Amino acid sequence: MARKAAKLGNGSQGHKRARNDVETGTPEKPVKRKRHANTLRMVELYSDLAAESEDVRLEAAKQMILKFSPEANPAAADVLQALDRLISGLCTHRKAARFGFCVTLTEIMRLVFAPKASIEGLDLDVDALLKKVEEQTKMEGNVSGQERRNHLIGKLFAYKAIMQSSVLVEPEVALDSWNKLLDLIYSMARDTSWLREECALVLVQTVETLPSEAKLEPCLRALGTRLVTFNLADTPEGIVIWLALQARHDFALPDNVWHDKDPLSKKNRPKLVKVLKGDVQNSFKSAESDATKSAATNANSQFAWNAVLSKVLQMDSESKTTPTDASKSQFGQLWLGIVDALLFGSSSSHERKSWGFKLFAQLIGQVPEWTFPALFSPNFMRTLRNQTIKEDRFLHAAALNAWKAISRRAQQSPESSLALLVELTSRNGTVDFEHSSKAEALEKMALAADDDMLRKIVRHLNSLLIRPECTEQNVADHRRQTVADLLLNIVRRYTRYDSLVSEFSDKDNWLRNLLDLLVEHAYFTPSKDAKARKVPSPPISDSSREMFQERLSSCLTRLRPLTARSQTSFGVIVVDMIRTKAANSAFEPIFKADESIKETLEKAYEIFDTVKASCTTEGQASVFQGLTLLYAFTFIQIFNGDTDAIMMLHDLDASYKAISSPVKGASKESKDGFVEILLSFLGNTRTLFHKIAIEAFTAFASEISLEGLRSMTDVLDIEETLEGQKQLFSQGDEAAEEADSDEEDDVEDASDVEIVNGDAEEPGESHSDDSDNSQDSSSPSEDESEDDEEDEEVTQFNNMLALTLQTSKLAANGEGSDDESDDSDMDDDQMMALDPHLSNIFKQRSQITGKKQREEAKQNVIRFKSRVLDLIAVFLDKQFSNPLSLEVLLPVLRLTRASANKQFTDRSAKLLQSTFEKSSKPLPRLEDVDSAWGILKGIHEEAKHGGGSNAHAGACNAASLHVVRTLVNADRGNYAKVVGVYAESQKEWFADPKSVVRDIMFSGFLTWSSRNRVATKAE
Repeated sequence: MARKAAKLGNGSQGHKRARNDVETGTPEKPVKRKRHANTLRMVELYSDLAAESEDVRLEAAKQMILKFSPEANPAAADVLQALDRLISGLCTHRKAARFGFCVTLTEIMRLVFAPKASIEGLDLDVDALLKKVEEQTKMEGNVSGQERRNHLIGKLFAYKAIMQSSVLVEPEVALDSWNKLLDLIYSMARDTSWLREECALVLVQTVETLPSEAKLEPCLRALGTRLVTFNLADTPEGIVIWLALQARHDFALPDNVWHDKDPLSKKNRPKLVKVLKGDVQNSFKSAESDATKSAATNANSQFAWNAVLSKVLQMDSESKTTPTDASKSQFGQLWLGIVDALLFGSSSSHERKSWGFKLFAQLIGQVPEWTFPALFSPNFMRTLRNQTIKEDRFLHAAALNAWKAISRRAQQSPESSLALLVELTSRNGTVDFEHSSKAEALEKMALAADDDMLRKIVRHLNSLLIRPECTEQNVADHRRQTVADLLLNIVRRYTRYDSLVSEFSDKDNWLRNLLDLLVEHAYFTPSKDAKARKVPSPPISDSSREMFQERLSSCLTRLRPLTARSQTSFGVIVVDMIRTKAANSAFEPIFKADESIKETLEKAYEIFDTVKASCTTEGQASVFQGLTLLYAFTFIQIFNGDTDAIMMLHDLDASYKAISSPVKGASKESKDGFVEILLSFLGNTRTLFHKIAIEAFTAFASEISLEGLRSMTDVLDIEETLEGQKQLFSQGDEAAEEADSDEEDDVEDASDVEIVNGDAEEPGESHSDDSDNSQDSSSPSEDESEDDEEDEEVTQFNNMLALTLQTSKLAANGEGSDDESDDSDMDDDQMMALDPHLSNIFKQRSQITGKKQREEAKQNVIRFKSRVLDLIAVFLDKQFSNPLSLEVLLPVLRLTRASANKQFTDRSAKLLQSTFEKSSKPLPRLEDVDSAWGILKGIHEEAKHGGGSNAHAGACNAASLHVVRTLVNADRGNYAKVVGVYAESQKEWFADPKSVVRDIMFSGFLTWSSRNRVATKAE
């Protein structure tokens, strides 16, 4: 109005503002801006108090406390407004508001009510503060259930802030206010069951923080008395409050509630069980309690259980002697009698079992090792197994969390690994792996242990192999395989071999013990002289022995690279173990041999010992080490039941004599016997023997002769057919004739057994390079699909056969009799009428079988040729300067043809390219120049058969130039003859427009000639 009046009084000035008005408004503007800035700052602080980041919340609380501390001279109205805002803010569930607001409210009340604090105009006492809490947390109107819960929780947090601020007991005790606040908290605990645990937690924290002073005794007695007054003494939360008072202020405990005022005494055990279970009916009821008890249930009911068990555990720990029997300890009796029976009983609800899993997960990381036998109780283990088996189980996630907690305990306390593993696999546990989580947990336990503890774990697992705690043979087989798989995974995933290998001579080493038990169960049975505890029950079946042999082979595959860091190969150690046990009267070998074979073995053992001793011979150490490997794994093949391996010992003996006595006229051919042994190793489907063959060949490569090399390269030219398989693996005449008759003569029967690599194997068996552990590496889905396919064919064959027989009977009789179900004998006419149909059915069946056999044969030959190619790659790498390396060029080139298997085309071409390009070794020094000329001409002839393959053309060019370099390096005069060979090939290429020879053969030679000429001129 003043501004308007000024404008009217100065009409000549028009819309201009009066100067006096501007001057009078100048001092008000900064004040408004300052207030606005303070308001914005407070809004930011309140927002930060609700932040999820703890650091942000604490920084905001610090700023608020500094702002409203008496030293900052805050206005009384601002302090009251801040208290109102903080109390009301406790009623929101936004982010972490309650935590930030509660801390700030506690500290501001502590400052405001401090003895020397003085804030002008602030008239506030504890009663007024309680009244303010009631006002700010009061619900108005018809509110939703969620909002009602938020206000109740906010009110409890406000009570908690008052308790923790100590304004009721410092500097003087405000007993009336104290009692009033206790009544509010106790009534909330009584009437609001879902808040009872939080109320109890506030009171327990109060008991634990109050010092033992005389002036505080009335406060503590009031806290204890109200347990009875509000009928909370017989609740799980009341027990927690009671135990807190008992531990610090036992004088405050009321009478006539628990015998000897100790809820944990044996006489109180029945009542304690009922209280924790919730069976004790309280006499209190109120209108509010009826409305709130059903509103929600407590998801963390283990609060009381944990407090009780922790107290009992403390009592056991403080006893004079450590309990030796967990079931007789206070903790064990309480766990078995209450937790195991009530939370994990067969009739317990899912909710109670969930509480039990949470309680177990919390305790397993805290309790001492001696409590494990009680902690892994019968009902708990049963529930854990049942809920782990399938993912659709209601508590599957809770069970997995329990497994994770067990694994964490093993990681944090490796010394407890053995005790955990014992409880999980014996007593109330089982060896069966219900879920991958159990297998993973057991592996982590074993691998977390140190070597000494791991030695004890291996000993325990061996006891499970001997006594799998069952009587059924199939169950025992399954459990033994489970333990063997665990042992294998320990060997595979162990990472501290560097220190272990150097100490392997220790007889009680865990790895030695592990190999020893696998050897024992794979190759021996206990004799009559064996101790009873060493006799497996049920006996180990033949299938289990084969399984143990496979697991031993897989272990040796993993340990093979460690041989170079130890004095002896692990394969040699295993053979020594077998020989030692064979000489022990407590064991009987599974392998039964006649006298001639025993004599052969004894002679081979003598040579084997001599070869081992020669492994340090200077100049020939690697050769003898390779021979040792071949001897060791030939013995293992024999022990596995491959009697054909006996003949390999004669070849090894001959090779040893030729190597050890070269001066005495031993023929070079005698050294080539080991090549046949290597080829037989390559034919073994287990990866271990493939790798051993490569390792031994690496040592023997320098000793190989032309004939031995050709026996390998000849394999590369074998066709990938049934005939090729027969040629490779020397199958029996009877099997070969049977295969022929299946295709040609329409046989009437087809065997379900396929002949692969000379052995009878089931159709679904894996033949991959990783098949050293077929049960581990083979895919179950693949095996099942192959079995299903075979079953379908058999079913179809049986259906066709049954239909034919039924149709023929109807045709002969003119009608079918429904009441005659038996198959009567057919006369000659019926048989003659049936013959064409049966012949057609069996012909179709034989065609299907023949197709499978051809595909199987093709894959066998491809795998074998691939492994031979591995040996040739080793030879080219290690013996690049050996003139014999030229002899492998043509066989490898033939694998790069367009008509060859795609698997070999790329691999062979890359092998030759990498050999010629990357090798920095000297070129071969020719002893037989004519042979080199023959190879060069053969390469140019081979170039005509590539079928247009780029890989073949490139490989032929590279191989040809390699031979040219070798010839010219031997004698530069050979260059002219080389030009003649190229000229002859180029003339044929030019004259034949259809020639598949690529021009790279000639351009590559011209480029090389130009570079070589320039290099020579520079020299």
